[in-house]
Parts: sequence; C-alpha cells; structure tokens
Amino acid sequence: MTVTALSALLMRKLPALELCTRLSIGAGDVVIHAPGFEDRTMAVADIVKPKRGAHAILLDYLPFSARNRVGDVRESLRKSRLAIADEDIVTYNRFEPRDFEERLRARLIALAARRVVLDISTMSKLAIMLVLEICRVLDLDVCVFYAEAQEYGPSEAEFEAAKNDNAIHRPSLQVFTGVHGVVRVESLKSVAMQGNPTAALVFMSFNDALTQVLLNTVYPSRLFLINGRPPVHRWRELATAWIHDQVRREWEEDNPVRLDVVGGVQMPTRVVSTLDYRETVVSLLGLYWQLSATHRILLAPAGSKMQAVGCSLVKALHPDIHIEYPSPEGFQAVYSSGIADCWLLDFGRLSEQLAAVSGAERQEYLEIPP
Repeated sequence: MTVTALSALLMRKLPALELCTRLSIGAGDVVIHAPGFEDRTMAVADIVKPKRGAHAILLDYLPFSARNRVGDVRESLRKSRLAIADEDIVTYNRFEPRDFEERLRARLIALAARRVVLDISTMSKLAIMLVLEICRVLDLDVCVFYAEAQEYGPSEAEFEAAKNDNAIHRPSLQVFTGVHGVVRVESLKSVAMQGNPTAALVFMSFNDALTQVLLNTVYPSRLFLINGRPPVHRWRELATAWIHDQVRREWEEDNPVRLDVVGGVQMPTRVVSTLDYRETVVSLLGLYWQLSATHRILLAPAGSKMQAVGCSLVKALHPDIHIEYPSPEGFQAVYSSGIADCWLLDFGRLSEQLAAVSGAERQEYLEIPP
C-alpha cells in the first residue's frame, strides 16, 4: 500500500465533520464546555436540545478572567432545561492543570455518563487533549462540537500593515497578550527513547514566540513545522508561513518548500487543514513512522482546535509520543467575533475508532494483514 493509499484509507476510517444546526441529547449524555469570552462560546446553547437526564459540565478557567462567560452559558443552558449543578462547574488552571483529570473523571462517573458532547469552540487545546484522554480511558462515546467564528484577529489588513513595517511580532501581539511558557501534564508525558535525539513536531500559529519558547525549552535535534490551511480566510496560511519563515530557514533540511513563491514567501509543503482533523492525523502518523525508530518524538499542539483533536488521537495511538504545550499568557479582545458554521464530529465509541485506525497502520507499516 502506498502512502497515498494509506492516507485515503485513514480518511475513510475516520468520521468526517458534519454541519450541525440541532443537537439532541438525552439520558446519559453530558455536554462538556469551557466558556470563554468569544461570541461563539454561546453557540452550543442555541443548538443543543436536551431531554430529561442530560447534564452539562462547565470548565471555569483559572487564572480567573471576568470576560469569560460562565454565568451566561450556565443560565442559557439552564433555560433549555439542561441540568448543571454547582458540582458541575469544574475549575481548569491553564498553566497548572494538576488534578483536573481526576476531578473531571470523578464527575463523569457520578453523572453515569455514557456519551460526552465536547464543545471545543473556546476550549484550551491542552484541555481538549485531556478531556478526550479521559473519555478514552472511561470508554465513552464521544461527539465533538465546534463553532467557527465569522472573523479572526488579526485582520488581513492589520497583518499586511505589520508585514510592510517588518514588525514580525505585531500580528502575534494582536491575538495574544504574551507567552506563559511550556506546560506539561503527567498523563501526556512519555519517557520513551529519552536517550535518543528529539524530533519536535510543531504546528504553526500567529505567534512565532510559542515556537521559540518551545525550542528554548527542549532543544530538539530536528524540527518539523506543520502549517495550517483554513477553509475560509485562506490568506492566513501565507501569514503563518511568513511569521515562521525565519525559524523555518534555520531548520531548512526538515522543512521543504514549494518551488513557487507566494507573497514573497517560500510556502512550506507540509500543510494540513485547520478544520479537517483527519489531515492532521495522516500527517502526524507519517512523521511518526518515519522518525520513531531513531528519535524521541515531541508533539506541540499549538495550531487550531481541530488540529488538537487530531493530535489527541495520534497520542492515544502512540503513547510514546511526548506532549509539550507552549501556552499563551492570555488573549486580546479582538481574538474573534461572530458565529459562523457549527460542526459535529461523531466518533461513536472512541476506543473502537482508535482500534480501526490502528488496524490500518499495522496493515501498512508492519505488513500485518487486516
């Protein structure tokens, strides 16, 4: 089987995103949502249609921010008759998650959860990975809900102005208020291959400082940058490539570019959709099998939220991958506005979905027949 054939097989094995305008939930279903300050944090409240026996758990971010709309989301869901007890407000420290997994797991067990509807629209990418890992361990059915924003900061005009001024950090500063540092969580760590050189797989974003803080922390031997291609706002693919162009040149051997030049930038050939998580899974699995025999693999999910979903699946498939999360300090008010399309990703039983992907891998890379 060729790499292209394997990619096609994996794309078929994994469920595709579907547009969502109404979401019915009932007994045994638990919505998990992390209310933020963006408009789209309210999207799930307009779409979810609960029946008796459905519950919700809300993540309350620490450090505390008065902009986060926990109260608004709770009241809106309450009006739709979705039960949210005080015990269902679970704090999540973005910089020190510590016992978050234990507390969330205990709450899901107490609610007798059978299916989790995970709203990742305004959820920390590290929290996305942790919640999905809990769902896998508890062997739950999983649906991922994601609301896109209509506009994301910075705007194309703001980026072009910063680019013309050669102020490479200016676009970053319009989205993030700074960089906290690298966050590690015990359940996503790995000590495998520690004596070997490290290969870092890093998703590009609008903040190249996230990449730099990671490099200054882990000192990898090789760096594989992965750019993102949005289905809308396609100019952002060029913008993130431009922002990371210098660091890409410093690690040129592992980061090939296309022959053509776009907007004065040599565009990376390694690029995946910011929305279709399946492209992330395919790309990361290809890199894993290329590198895992000789390198310790470090994965930094600093890209989009749907890319973080893909990262979570690959980490579950290969526990020897080590996760390091370069975390922003905070976000500017112009981070996003409006609510665009809403999507649903229905995995069914997550453990069964992962087993299907693992079988495709064994068939290709280990030559084990299906």
